[in-house]
Amino acid sequence: MAKKKRVVKKRAPSKAKSSAKPQSSAGKVFSQVKLGLVVRNLVLFTLLFLISLILYGVVFSEGSVFSNLFYLLWIIFAFIALAFFIALLVLLVLKWMRR
Repeated sequence: MAKKKRVVKKRAPSKAKSSAKPQSSAGKVFSQVKLGLVVRNLVLFTLLFLISLILYGVVFSEGSVFSNLFYLLWIIFAFIALAFFIALLVLLVLKWMRR
C-alpha cells in the first residue's frame, strides 16, 4: 500500500518588531483641524439657536404649531451649541496643557 504524502505548509515571513517606543496619544488629541471644526460647528448651531429663538418670539401665539416647533428647535440647538462649547473648552485646555 502506498504512503500518503504529507503537505508541508510554508511559513509566512514574520515582520521585524521595531524597538522604538510607542508615541503617546496625548499629543495627537489636539489639532488645528479639530479646533477649526469645533469652532465652525459652534458658530453654526449658535446662529441656528438664535434664529429659532427669534422666530419663536415672533410667531408666539397660544396653541400654534409653529410656536411649538420653534420652541423645540431652539432647545435642541441650544443643547448642541452647548456641547460644542464644552468641546471647544476641552480642546483649548488640551492645547494649554501641551505647552
